[in-house]
Amino acid sequence: MSDTLSSRMLVNTLGIPGILLMIWLGGLWFTMFTTVVMLLAIREFYQINSTQGSAPMLWLGLIVTLGIAMMYYNSGGLADNLLVISIIGFVLVGMVIELFRDKPNPTRNIAITLLGISYIPILLGTLISLRQLDTFHNSHLTFGLFISIWMCDSAAYLIGKKWGRKKIFKRISPKKTVVGCVAGFIGAGVVFSVMIATKVLGNQFGWVDVAMFTVISGIFGQMGDFAESLIKRDVGVKDSGSFLRGHGGVLDRFDSLFFASPLTFVYVQLFF
Repeated sequence: MSDTLSSRMLVNTLGIPGILLMIWLGGLWFTMFTTVVMLLAIREFYQINSTQGSAPMLWLGLIVTLGIAMMYYNSGGLADNLLVISIIGFVLVGMVIELFRDKPNPTRNIAITLLGISYIPILLGTLISLRQLDTFHNSHLTFGLFISIWMCDSAAYLIGKKWGRKKIFKRISPKKTVVGCVAGFIGAGVVFSVMIATKVLGNQFGWVDVAMFTVISGIFGQMGDFAESLIKRDVGVKDSGSFLRGHGGVLDRFDSLFFASPLTFVYVQLFF
């Protein structure tokens, strides 16, 4: 057995039960877990975007990430006015700091810093509020979201590797196939179908909701994967980092949730 495969198996054996435990505990435990993930992810994002002469403001991104996590935890979501005020503050602080840094490519530095904040804590932080909604509704949607994403990734990889021929985004992710993506979509649907049929997902959800959650995890989740691949290809790296041996970086493991989590959160907020 190769070292890479052994490392992947070790990470899966320890990581998956650990994540499920954090979801089950909820509250402050899940908030702390999500915050750590976001801090590691934004650090990786700034590191890979520092390879072309840019110098994003890492410490500002870390501080803002902590602040956004606290806002999600305390308010159950970012209120409209608070979000607008926060964005204005991020832009102004970032531009003022850049005045005194004396670094090359100031426009790119500011843009990457603000993109990292928008892409990581604002999007992924919705997991914190989504888990709080589960407590309020007595549902298990956060469990379903994670498991459906894992099933989607696994089905897309295994089926695509064996039967996939036609590439879906060759310029971005040359190994991903149409067959694999369809298999991933079906895998996500199976997870939510089983959860609704066994009444695990939550009594307030129906088959229409299952269809929507399947679209979010099975289509938009994969779009999140492609979006992260686009960023990596732009800066010329294969993995976002090496924090998770055999899996790459934290961004590589949670990329699908950057799209799936906020869309799921918005859907539940609008219709429940």
